[in-house]
Amino acid sequence: MKGRDEMRRSNHAKMRGRLMTLVGTLSSDELSVLVLLAERLAAGQHTYGVLRVHEDGRNFPREALEESVDLAAYVAMALLRLGADRRG
Repeated sequence: MKGRDEMRRSNHAKMRGRLMTLVGTLSSDELSVLVLLAERLAAGQHTYGVLRVHEDGRNFPREALEESVDLAAYVAMALLRLGADRRG
């Protein structure tokens, strides 16, 4: 029977393989999006430590709601700054 660390390493290797396969199919713009996401994950890891989804006590649906509301506010502020017409 595999130990927990060995299982994590095995899963990590599988995920890397899947990612490398997918990366080969992506356009430059799609790769840019993926790199941006990876950079944000790396920044989060630097600030908060390694993500362990199943051990993380945060309420992800609640976090997503709060972040979505923040995003809507930032978009509205950016549009106001750009002088966007509120009527469309």
